Amino acid sequence: MRKLKNILYFQYPWRLWRTRLAGIYRYAARAGWNVQVVEHGLTAMPVVRELEYWRPDGCIVEGIVMERPGAKASDFGRTPVVFCDANREKVPRRFFGVEHDSAATAVLAARELLSLGFDDYAFVGNIRPHDWSRRREQVFAREVAAAGCAFHSFASGRDRSAEAFFARIRPWLKALPKPCGLLAANDISGELVLQACRMEGIAVPQEVSVVGVDNDDLICDHSTPTLTSVAPDFEYSGYLAAHLLDEAMAGRAAPRVELFGATHIVRRGSSARRRRNRRRPGSEPGDDAVRRAVERISRDACAGLTAAEVCRVIGGSRRRAEGRFKALTGRSIGAAIIEARVERAKALLLKRAMPIETIFSECGWESDASLRRAFKKVAGLSPREWRARCG
Repeated sequence: MRKLKNILYFQYPWRLWRTRLAGIYRYAARAGWNVQVVEHGLTAMPVVRELEYWRPDGCIVEGIVMERPGAKASDFGRTPVVFCDANREKVPRRFFGVEHDSAATAVLAARELLSLGFDDYAFVGNIRPHDWSRRREQVFAREVAAAGCAFHSFASGRDRSAEAFFARIRPWLKALPKPCGLLAANDISGELVLQACRMEGIAVPQEVSVVGVDNDDLICDHSTPTLTSVAPDFEYSGYLAAHLLDEAMAGRAAPRVELFGATHIVRRGSSARRRRNRRRPGSEPGDDAVRRAVERISRDACAGLTAAEVCRVIGGSRRRAEGRFKALTGRSIGAAIIEARVERAKALLLKRAMPIETIFSECGWESDASLRRAFKKVAGLSPREWRARCG
């Protein structure tokens, strides 16, 4: 019987890295590996001790593990390692790794925010300066400039407390030209921006529309308003990291870094799409009921949500509810539901192991034919063509 390869996955206990772990497990099942998870945030055992105890054939390591005081890449010795989203200063000059494509993510976020048609756009970086945050800012600024719009940046600092951070960002947000589209480097920064807007009485999304990165639903779904966010393909990044580790253990390739991108944007209340300068009587930019309807669509579109149910959230007659929704978002309730389902279908299509014929049931359609018709109408391609082009 062939001996199973023993793989260690060093991680901190962040929920989204569980999604990365799902990708690692998917590759491990194919390759016949045993995967042992080392929750490095819950143990004080040094890397060298972990290696002595587990004697792994290879390791996949989250970059944040290397930020721990005293942690060194040399601790892994000759054990093959793949680093995930690593600080380049903490790893060898040439290494096996996977990294989030910050440039592509910034472009995706820029297109989303620019579609709102504002004249001014802003960026708030990570609380602590990092290369990935600076890269997102650079590319976002480039896209905004190419669109002929004004760009504003909040300088990242090393604030020692939340009080110090809010003392700096609140006057900056107050002074921003309004309306403004704002990209936060990640969801944590995005949530802080929403809190600062509440402190200053700045209406979101009417005065400032906010988009984050990571789609951490524990943050995004419980922010006020809920936070629109770019969804990176963490599951694929885990599969890719395992594939690179397989090559490293076999000695088949030279060290290299592979990029993984984002799958889609999950729209929530912080960036409700709306038409400008075409407001119907009785519809105001502060239409809280419509914002609640947008959030309901984001949450339940794939669970069989109907336009009639959304109208009940808004209140009043069906015709009036439809009118209020379209005045604020620029589209009908039915179109918004279909668009949310198509976005979910796109995310599932990027999971290569998922058969296309099974996706419809995960997205709220009754048949594969219904999915294909709606997908072609929204995306301009069939699901199979879209997967081939984007995969």
